[in-house]
Amino acid sequence: MGTRSVTGAVWFFVACGVMAAETGKGEGKQENAPLHEHPTLVHMLRENNRLRATVGLPPQEISPELTKAAQDHAWYMARTGNFSHHANGGPTGRAARHGFDGSVAENIAMGHTTVREVFRGWRASSGHWSNIVSSHKYAGFGYGISSGGERYWVAVYGN
Repeated sequence: MGTRSVTGAVWFFVACGVMAAETGKGEGKQENAPLHEHPTLVHMLRENNRLRATVGLPPQEISPELTKAAQDHAWYMARTGNFSHHANGGPTGRAARHGFDGSVAENIAMGHTTVREVFRGWRASSGHWSNIVSSHKYAGFGYGISSGGERYWVAVYGN
């Protein structure tokens, strides 16, 4: 395994550990909860649906497949520093790779330190906001931290 592969693997596990540490879980035991039930990602769903409710829209449902696609991309961006919708197979390719068959839209962000901050940024951007208030029924979320501490956030919406 090359240096780049080892570094990527290390940051994959660091990101998992950070997510577990932020919730107080994972200390001395194996966590078996599904990714889409992770507290940070559930918080993202709640904030997403809170914003939708302010304009009279129904909540979106969490999709395990879209969550895997979003988390895959958050970890990819954190590992590589490549902040792009089109990298890593693109939104549709990532969703399909993780078992979601349908149309998708994606929001990405970096640098925000809280869920509320990232959604405030997406709310202020017409393109991101249109994804949040879209007619998509399902949503998935991801979050990763680079070796330098940069935070990457992903929301994927689909039907």
